[in-house]
Amino acid sequence: MKVSTIPCSRRLPVLAALVAAALGGAVLAAEKPKAAADKTPVRTVWPPPPDEPRIRYLSVISGAEDVGAARKAKTASLKEVLLGKAGAGGATRNPNTFVKPFGVAVDGFGRFIVSDTALAAVFVLDAERRTFTAIGEHTKQAPFRVPVGLAVDAANDIYVGDSGLAQILVFGPDLALKRTIGRQAELVAPSGLAVDDSRGRLYVVDARRHALIVYELATGRLLRTVGKRGAGPGEFNFPTAVAVGPDGRVYVSDTMNYRVQVLSADLDFVSSFGSLGVRPGQFRRPKGIAVDADNVVYVVDSDFNNFQMFTAEGETLMWVGELGERPGQMQLPAGIAVDRLRRRIVVTEQVNRRLQQFERIASSSR
Repeated sequence: MKVSTIPCSRRLPVLAALVAAALGGAVLAAEKPKAAADKTPVRTVWPPPPDEPRIRYLSVISGAEDVGAARKAKTASLKEVLLGKAGAGGATRNPNTFVKPFGVAVDGFGRFIVSDTALAAVFVLDAERRTFTAIGEHTKQAPFRVPVGLAVDAANDIYVGDSGLAQILVFGPDLALKRTIGRQAELVAPSGLAVDDSRGRLYVVDARRHALIVYELATGRLLRTVGKRGAGPGEFNFPTAVAVGPDGRVYVSDTMNYRVQVLSADLDFVSSFGSLGVRPGQFRRPKGIAVDADNVVYVVDSDFNNFQMFTAEGETLMWVGELGERPGQMQLPAGIAVDRLRRRIVVTEQVNRRLQQFERIASSSR
């Protein structure tokens, strides 16, 4: 499906909005102030009228109540969580709300899986069944230290990259631990994960090794390490996230090189897009990345407080979001996932402590 680009008539307002978002994001990174009260109407579609809408806002999820789940009785206070008094790893054993959500994935049941680095927890949200479950919440020892990246395979197994444990933990659809991936010294700080079921691969970006690490999905055997620290083609500088397109191409959010690198299914360098700047198509802090069934690439920028959309060739299509607390606004977004079957887009926000859910709108001209 073709997604409309930013119309020429809107380029100056678009540029002004992006510059404002970037400046707001720079202040946020340093001081994280609360956004000023905004009385303007809430935007629910992007781009705004009179252009044909392509993205629609759906909902905000901050915790158990937003999916209709019953609150749990024993919940540690935020003070207890931050001071490490809430159990192993500093995480409350019966959490109800997010504190610092980072990674996000969607499984085949339509459940959202969310990592929370402040709570050392991974949540599974099921709006249909009205459940809000923390993996390992009934165990005596918290299974995570710093859970960051998430991915789900075709069997609905959940892969969690824990930079504190320097391992990948794999859980079944029933949330029971099945195995771990990553022998000693293979991983240092796994941050982003992606699964390629058709090729039987698990991709891991390691922020501190500045590399893309490839495992055999079935066995967890190390297959290949790609890249080193640098700014050249196929080199990385604190990569944060990775995604796989329907054609097998691999997209890496190369955060401190302010770009996205595109690799072939054989892991050869193909191209890159983006640079440091405040214009559409440029980045300040690219983090989460996802690719939908139409090969549209979504990239979260935590300084711009938005996500941008690109073609597979790196052509800028549009963006969604700006600094703020209202629906459609963001503060320090980190992760993004797309549900290819249901055309949903989910973004995590660390300062606003929530998920936002959007959807792709089918074009009437299709």
